[in-house]
Amino acid sequence: MEVSKPSVDERVQDEKLSLDHKGSDGNSNASKSTKSEKAPSPEKMNYWKEHGFSSLIVAALGHLLPLLSYSAPFAIYHQYIEPLAKCMHSLQVSKQAIGLQLSEPWLCEYQVLPSRTHPHVQMNAFGGYILSGTRIHNTHFVTVN
Repeated sequence: MEVSKPSVDERVQDEKLSLDHKGSDGNSNASKSTKSEKAPSPEKMNYWKEHGFSSLIVAALGHLLPLLSYSAPFAIYHQYIEPLAKCMHSLQVSKQAIGLQLSEPWLCEYQVLPSRTHPHVQMNAFGGYILSGTRIHNTHFVTVN
């Protein structure tokens, strides 16, 4: 069954633009998400599936690694280190990813004044943790629970 282009979302309809129209910023309106309170139509999901994304941020629970193509980089954020450490161990044992790195992003702002430079006195040092790596193809992987 062949799926045609999805219908134009309400925002684009209001502007009387097609999916192929370039906005004033030069970007295509086709990849714009629908309003947050509405789920995208199945046609739009099929269109995105066929044409891909330039980037994607997923805030969901679930096993999403199988959806990632081989040799694709990934990054997983969590506010606590323990779930990411378990995930990292599982990926290492099952040999599904390489270049695994668990890091804590931290931003330090500095105040620069004549003849002196120092960190700002009031800083928030906690920003959560990020597990990153590259998915690999392994025909003999072991599933770890």
